[in-house]
Amino acid sequence: MSDVVFGMVLQGGPVMGSRVLDVRLAKELVSRGYPVHVWWAVDRQRPSPFGRKIRERWLFHCARYPRVFPIGLPRPVPDAFGRLLTRVVPHDVLMGYAQHRPKLIRMLMKGFLERVCMGVETDRFMAPRFAREIVKTGVTHMLPMVAPLAPWPLAARARLDRPLKVLVSFKGYEVAANYAREFGLEQRFYEALREAVEASDFPAVAISNDYAQRVSRELDIPLDDLHVIHPGVPKPMSIEPDATRDVLKRVLPDCRGEMPLVSYFGRQDAEKGIDLLLYAAAILQHRGRPVRLVVCGPTLHGNWYAEACKEIAENLRIDVHWCGYVPNEVRAALYAGSDVVVYPSIFREPFGMVPVEAMSYGTPVVVPDTGGITEAIEAEGRRGGVIFRSWDSGDLADKIATVLDDAALRKRLSEAGPHVARYYSVARMTDRMLEHMGLPLRR
Repeated sequence: MSDVVFGMVLQGGPVMGSRVLDVRLAKELVSRGYPVHVWWAVDRQRPSPFGRKIRERWLFHCARYPRVFPIGLPRPVPDAFGRLLTRVVPHDVLMGYAQHRPKLIRMLMKGFLERVCMGVETDRFMAPRFAREIVKTGVTHMLPMVAPLAPWPLAARARLDRPLKVLVSFKGYEVAANYAREFGLEQRFYEALREAVEASDFPAVAISNDYAQRVSRELDIPLDDLHVIHPGVPKPMSIEPDATRDVLKRVLPDCRGEMPLVSYFGRQDAEKGIDLLLYAAAILQHRGRPVRLVVCGPTLHGNWYAEACKEIAENLRIDVHWCGYVPNEVRAALYAGSDVVVYPSIFREPFGMVPVEAMSYGTPVVVPDTGGITEAIEAEGRRGGVIFRSWDSGDLADKIATVLDDAALRKRLSEAGPHVARYYSVARMTDRMLEHMGLPLRR
């Protein structure tokens, strides 16, 4: 058996979508012969994304920390109640309930952030139990999914009589930071993250160069204490052209074949800039170059933005097919069958998994010129997409039209896309993580 055993703390629930990166990392590590143990925090993904080779445990449920239960009630009691709820109620029901109740998410996030800011040690039941489980499993290297989860393994490490190496990662800390600002905890939250980075056994990981600079500036962390490792995107799902057409006909029965298909994948929330894409489509329509839009993805902050976008589309009289979550087969067919995939985010994205996934199918992408997402479309001198001026629907319309109408450019982008996607593969991400920790790659 390996003398290196990995432990991973993953955050479930509707707030964090970046856990897919760590799920892929865990599976890749197991395939290379490394034992992996997973602890779930906040919520637990069901059905499990892991096979029998990865043992899963609870660290804590999101009900553990909010102040909604009688004062003096031991924290394991609401924690146990929350775990029971996740076992009894179907996961889709719980997720749907939470996604449409932003006040509930704010309450849960407040309890979580207060614990991060107050110190995990103040939960006198947690660190001793976690330390015992680490000893029992023989974990030597602990990888918390995101920086705000790092205080839990660090608190457990302080109770061990043997070494435990902890690696802090930054991917999506700003989601928690936005809530911390709302609750008046922002500065103390940043202090807690700086303390975690100082306690890390390795330079903390950031998922793009732009993101590392942002973390350094906002949290006052030296760039030398940050190491860039881009996320890993899996190989494209194999789907034949005939199957792609069949799926698209089923999903888009009223789609007119002569109109180019332009798709968006991601959360339908305000920071994603879907309205910019709608305005760009209206501009193209006014120019006599109409496109068919498909918008796919769930929502985190309630349906208000998605409903507003539907009203905008109706008033602009543009052709849009609205989807929520789509299964893998439909997602693959839309990636492969789209003429272009657009990610019009108004937010400074840490990275861009959606563009990389689209490029793996040979589909050109259009992304803004702000954030780590601009890094995602290029690798080793090749580029699978084009960049538009952020927040500029007119320039977005121009770039979409260029990709659709310039045959030579389109061919060049389509051929480069899979090459770029392979550069951001799960295997390469794992290689970089292991090299960063000074461990054998075991290809």
